[in-house]
Amino acid sequence: MIAFILLATLLTAMAVGVVLIPLIRPLRTQQAPALWAALGSCLLLAGGATALYVHFSTWSWRLNPGIDSPESPIEQLIGHLHAHPRDLDAWLKLGKSYVVLQEYPLAVRAFRHADRVAGGRSAPALIGEAEAMILIHDATLDGPAGQLIERALVLEPNSPKALFFGAAEAMRRGDLTLARSRFTQLLAMQPPPDVQVVLKREIAAIDAKMAPKKPQPAPKLAKSSRG
Repeated sequence: MIAFILLATLLTAMAVGVVLIPLIRPLRTQQAPALWAALGSCLLLAGGATALYVHFSTWSWRLNPGIDSPESPIEQLIGHLHAHPRDLDAWLKLGKSYVVLQEYPLAVRAFRHADRVAGGRSAPALIGEAEAMILIHDATLDGPAGQLIERALVLEPNSPKALFFGAAEAMRRGDLTLARSRFTQLLAMQPPPDVQVVLKREIAAIDAKMAPKKPQPAPKLAKSSRG
């Protein structure tokens, strides 16, 4: 944003110069430079451009620090990690902060770095990376995201988020038995009521798919009538 403001200021100054120079340079038919006209033109261009941009811009001009501000939590975390690159908790916080800001590729990088720092032994890093990848790829568990969830479940078999994603991944693979087991395990943890409703619905749907189909009765042959 600072670079944009500097560029806008430079362009405004150039525009002012184009108008200002002819007004302050004496002409053969002019006794003195048009100083008042030059000053008015300068104020009109600079002030008008600023007013129009502030009015039509969608940028928030509040004093709250943005993501690129040195005072923002993101920049503070990055500064801390430059000094303490082995701080696993800080890498996890950075990844979660990027998810909140919907900066999912940056979140993937942060969680992946956390995974490296933990030597592949951090379930939150694996789950965070998988979740960010799911958000990038429109909720798909194909490929690496599903593999990360399976690794996380090995480290933390009772992780609610890993169990939920793992059950969804098992359903995608067609492993209904494993999916049901994970949904049931998650339901036993007494999640919020609305989550329980979803889990019970998924378990019921799996049970319906796994139920043995009743054999259809053989069609009866019509008796032929003798003429």
